[in-house]
Amino acid sequence: MTLISDDESSRTEHLDARATSSLERVLNPSTIAIVGLSDKSPVAPFIRPTLDSASRVFFVHPTAPSVLGVPTHRSVSDIGEPIDAVLSVMSAERTVALAEECAELDCGGLVIYAAGFAEVGQEGESLQRRLVAAADRGGMALVGPNSLGYISVPRSLNLTASADYHPPAGGISIVSHSGAMIGGVAVTAGRRTGIGISRLISAGNEATTDIADYVDFLASDPETAAVGLIVEGIRRPEAFFRAARRCIAAGKPIVALKLARSSRTQQMAASHTGALAGNAWAYDVAFRRAGIQLAHDLEELVDRLSIVGQLDPGKWNTVERVGVVAGTGGFASLAYDLAEAEGLSLPPLDDLAEWVRTTIPGITVPNPLDTTGFGATFWTDIVERYVGSPELDAVVFVNMWGETDDSPVYRRLIDDVAQAARRFGKPVAIAAGAGPVGSFAREVIGDDGSVALGYGLRGTLRGLRTMGTFVRDRATHRPLAEPVAPIAPPSVPTIDTGDGRQFLPFSQAMELLDRFGIPTAPYCTVDSDGHATPDFAGPYAVKLADVPHRTELGAVALNIDTADLEDTVNRMRALAHRHQLPDVVAIQPMTAARGELLVGIEGRSELGPMVVLGIGGVLVEILERVGGRPAPLTRTDAEELIEEFRDLKLMHGYRGSAPWNLERLTELLVGFGNLAAACHGWIESLDINPLLVTDDGLVAVDALCIVRAGEKEQQ
Repeated sequence: MTLISDDESSRTEHLDARATSSLERVLNPSTIAIVGLSDKSPVAPFIRPTLDSASRVFFVHPTAPSVLGVPTHRSVSDIGEPIDAVLSVMSAERTVALAEECAELDCGGLVIYAAGFAEVGQEGESLQRRLVAAADRGGMALVGPNSLGYISVPRSLNLTASADYHPPAGGISIVSHSGAMIGGVAVTAGRRTGIGISRLISAGNEATTDIADYVDFLASDPETAAVGLIVEGIRRPEAFFRAARRCIAAGKPIVALKLARSSRTQQMAASHTGALAGNAWAYDVAFRRAGIQLAHDLEELVDRLSIVGQLDPGKWNTVERVGVVAGTGGFASLAYDLAEAEGLSLPPLDDLAEWVRTTIPGITVPNPLDTTGFGATFWTDIVERYVGSPELDAVVFVNMWGETDDSPVYRRLIDDVAQAARRFGKPVAIAAGAGPVGSFAREVIGDDGSVALGYGLRGTLRGLRTMGTFVRDRATHRPLAEPVAPIAPPSVPTIDTGDGRQFLPFSQAMELLDRFGIPTAPYCTVDSDGHATPDFAGPYAVKLADVPHRTELGAVALNIDTADLEDTVNRMRALAHRHQLPDVVAIQPMTAARGELLVGIEGRSELGPMVVLGIGGVLVEILERVGGRPAPLTRTDAEELIEEFRDLKLMHGYRGSAPWNLERLTELLVGFGNLAAACHGWIESLDINPLLVTDDGLVAVDALCIVRAGEKEQQ
């Protein structure tokens, strides 16, 4: 997918303005026209299964009398009836002409394979503009261009240039910006027993219909139980997160794999928020806040969706306490380590300790349980006690019942598990030690959603963690922040940073903080014609006010008394003149501090402005730790952000020391989020450097506010 800037203001509201019936028609078509396909086309075998669907399929070809045994029409117009989905298997230029023809007919929309649009430069952009204009004229949805189309497994719809991988039918739907990834998901799911796919959608260039539209569609799709996203970028964050909330409210978990991650996400620069918060970091933060869970490769994406895709939602719970019953000591030991890595708790089950000790020779640890060679002898009792234990929210049974281990013994063991799962109504999963459980297990457990089949031990635990996190998040009321009205930048000249960027003068940056309730240290400024006459007591901090990197220049002097103030100001001016820098000098009282915080705004994220919080000073580099939230923030957002730092103990107190003023920090973060949202149109980044923690509260002694290029000129 190629992210293209759109100047058409109407584009930003397609989720609301474009009738959802257009996308509904394309993805659930009663009639389909396939244009440009021939029997010799390499994608013909991939499309052929569509002939077995309930949809009526028409082929359009200028010369071939038939395609795949079906008589052809010379044009879409010749079909003579409404067409829900038009699949173009033609070049970019011919596809645009086809879209312009369809705009005059009753068509739901087009599915477009062709590349050669906005992703290739100016000529392609021109074609894409014509394509969008035709779609707008005809009220049509577009899947693509530069897309591999889509597959609906339950409906046998293969409007795709991706191979027919024959994934099993089920409730997991995937939307991917990368077309090849839908094939990867199909292959990954096909290797697992029990996991089924509903829809695979390749979004492509998103000329009109984007990932927000697809998620909104899936929220209401009765065939979708859970959603996986493979994301390069999101064009309309507000519409996307609105659709995601609908999906989650409908009981459908979302797991996202973010592509195009950068190693810079983990780099910690000393002074600038922008270096701390890359786009991938912003996606992680925003997704978690929205209740969207994260995966880092295709296998993990499918693992995290696997359990919710199989179990009856009526059995889902928070999965705070998990029991593991393993056939060997190795898998029992591994289960504990993997559960800890996945954030799952395995309680000790003290109530079962005596029974385990007296029943299974040599075993004293009830959870995870090593059944040893005696497991089969006492299996029914083991299953009953563990699945029925009030101390467990979910149970995993792991053994060596792999793909070829179909035997009467294994069938009996699995059937005991399935019967107990139905009786007690809690999440139960069966996993092989590695890889898939044999397909025979599906025959044994049935399809009533009582038992899930996992893929290896870690994949199974991941799936349970996803379920538990979803149930907890969905039950947590998360109020949305009130919208914040935008404000214009100050009408003062900005200053060049030396690397082509522009920043606000010190005084205007501090006034901006004051405007949003962020406490600032007293200051006065002295220009080339003035004298140093502060109305507050010393000792003083003296610095060049309008210089972005003072420390490197030696442009800061601390603990200056009244007698030396004038000389220090003159020395700062002389330094400014030598380096051809603005000679405005700022004077502030020295402030005693218990600690420092980094608070910043990253305004360059694709998802909108982000508020960033970290321990300040050199610790931000040492700890390599920042947190953040999309702006604006609610009090809940701010409190949760602060709570992320509890393990560091600095903010929350340690060894008898009093915690920092966290109530005031909460209020400050909310105000800072309002500032970020109000100024998003023109702030590229803003750093409070530093935010001092004092005995009385918090105080900002400086702020560097970088203005987005071109914004001042537009005022």
